[in-house]
Amino acid sequence: MGDSVETVSSETPTAEKFPWAAMAAIGFTVFATVTSEFLPTGMLPSMSADLNVSTSQIGFLVSVWAATVVLTAIPLSLTTRRFSRKSLLITSVILFTASNVMAATASTYDILFISRIIGGFGNGMFWMIATGYVTTMLPAKWRSRGFLFISAGANLAFIAGLPLGSALAAISDWRSGFLIMTALTIGASASLYFLLTPVPNPHAEHADGKHSVLRDRSFPMVLLGVSGVFLVVGGGNIFYPYIAPFLIEVAHFTPLSVAVPLAAYGVGGTIGIVVAERLGRRPANLSRNISLSILYMAAMMVVLNLVAPSPIAATIAVALWSLGFAVTEPLFGQYIMELSSPRLRDFAGAMRTTAWNIGIGGGSFLGGILLVPLGIAALPYLGAGVLVLGATVALVARRRERALRAN
Repeated sequence: MGDSVETVSSETPTAEKFPWAAMAAIGFTVFATVTSEFLPTGMLPSMSADLNVSTSQIGFLVSVWAATVVLTAIPLSLTTRRFSRKSLLITSVILFTASNVMAATASTYDILFISRIIGGFGNGMFWMIATGYVTTMLPAKWRSRGFLFISAGANLAFIAGLPLGSALAAISDWRSGFLIMTALTIGASASLYFLLTPVPNPHAEHADGKHSVLRDRSFPMVLLGVSGVFLVVGGGNIFYPYIAPFLIEVAHFTPLSVAVPLAAYGVGGTIGIVVAERLGRRPANLSRNISLSILYMAAMMVVLNLVAPSPIAATIAVALWSLGFAVTEPLFGQYIMELSSPRLRDFAGAMRTTAWNIGIGGGSFLGGILLVPLGIAALPYLGAGVLVLGATVALVARRRERALRAN
């Protein structure tokens, strides 16, 4: 990869007009990588039968991916400071390709397991850089639009990518799904190489490479923002992994008709990322909008439980809940990048993706523990309570932000 050769000041956005092609390349890359991450969830039965392992072992492939991200993202941000940001971003996608090739050709579960570790390593590297890259490339007035592309890529992966994997496993075999993802990640690498504008590396300006993240003036505020991400993702995942059984047991959907509210979840998320783009246009209002969107999300979880006896009302509530999360998450990502000094952005990105993955694992684990003694209908209330804590963090951040501006 080599040291960064960009010479533009790290404080100056590199785009003079909105880079539609570059942002489309990033959005496409997010779609390809997120689909690669969760592909096994749509092909559990066929993978389990072919490799002669239990369903839980295949499900663990998603967990080991997340665990790899948690363990490697922050160390990677500290050890790759001097390298070109663009080269690192492309390298991260190449690791996704290697992971998909290994998975498609895996003859044993052990090889498949190793492939997921490689993919998780690439995932940690990608999210460490991606949000900071967009922030550095775009001036403040366009950043919310840039984050819209990131959110759209991830949302499209859940709406179209995962069902596609399930369909491929049904009509062909699970290996074909990973082969298609191999082609998509190769295409993503090529699109980044040809369309992405290089951004300056702030660490290249300091030859000694010494920069303590803990002493960075923006670190306390970034830590506060990352704490909010953890609470929001954790609170949402106390309930989200159990949404299908909740809709069947409490809202009385059938295993077939439950597809309707789950599709509504995707629709709500699509609308939400558009709303997030508009709310993110004024960076000064980000913390306020984040706190309001978290409280809205918590309220929708409670409403969903209250209206569950009505299938139509439950479907609408699911969509409105999804809308709240789709608004909150990109706003938090943008807010953390706005808080970060240029030299802390990669570390902040690594902290955010680490908090995200811990929140997913911790929230779903807590929900699973509390499910048996309290019942599935209690999970929306518990998740909403954690979300209120996340909104409180956002309000504290807003207060500190104002105090820093006053000084």
